[in-house]
Amino acid sequence: QIEKLGVENAYFPMFVSKDRLEKEKDHVEGFAPEVAWVTKSGDGDLAKPIAVRPTSETIMYPAYSDWIKSHRDLPLKLNQWSNVVRWEFKYPTPFLRTREFLWQE
Repeated sequence: QIEKLGVENAYFPMFVSKDRLEKEKDHVEGFAPEVAWVTKSGDGDLAKPIAVRPTSETIMYPAYSDWIKSHRDLPLKLNQWSNVVRWEFKYPTPFLRTREFLWQE
């Protein structure tokens, strides 16, 4: 059904740079990046840490600004399923809320 509406499937990376994630501070009052950070690759340290993105906005909205330049570029119909990981609480309760979940946008 969704394909008949002209909706395209999309995939965006699970990881986001620290710089990109921290840009959210400019847009969200009280922003606190409660995320998991990847700092190593194999035996070596990464030059810059990368975050496991807690939401899709951080990675998707810059792409939207490249794709949408005027009203003629709308509507943009995308369907994305992605894993989201959040570290906003200390003790997740199974079946109620976990750190990782599948998200459709």
